Amino acid sequence: MTTAAEIGFGSALLILCAIVHVGIVTGAIPLISSVATLLGRTNAIFSALLLLIFGVIVILMAHTIQVWSWAFVFLISGAFGGFADAFYFSMVTYTTLGYGDIVLDEGLRIFATFAAVTGLLTFGISTAFLMTLISALFPNIRNHDN
Repeated sequence: MTTAAEIGFGSALLILCAIVHVGIVTGAIPLISSVATLLGRTNAIFSALLLLIFGVIVILMAHTIQVWSWAFVFLISGAFGGFADAFYFSMVTYTTLGYGDIVLDEGLRIFATFAAVTGLLTFGISTAFLMTLISALFPNIRNHDN
């Protein structure tokens, strides 16, 4: 793959993954609100815990879809002979662990860096989502500097 193709395809998959991630996270907000209304204030701590667990599951689902997407693209690009290696490389790159035990050929190295950028971007979005959820569930928690 040429450098321009790597950058183009990598950018396209990055944008697609970001749209999917934002779509899943924002799509969960009305559901979380509905569940919060159903749970009411009977047991606020238990309700908050359930809503946080649900929020984490949503985030994990969004990241899982993206890792699988990158793995599939690595597999169909011919970078790997089997799905296990493609998935492993995708997960290691997406999470920016970068063990280095598997290295791609020159024609896909730049493309693979977009998997890392995707992970960095979407982990940030996930953190913001989770912190917003925590702030909404526990509005009276403040940082006291006493």
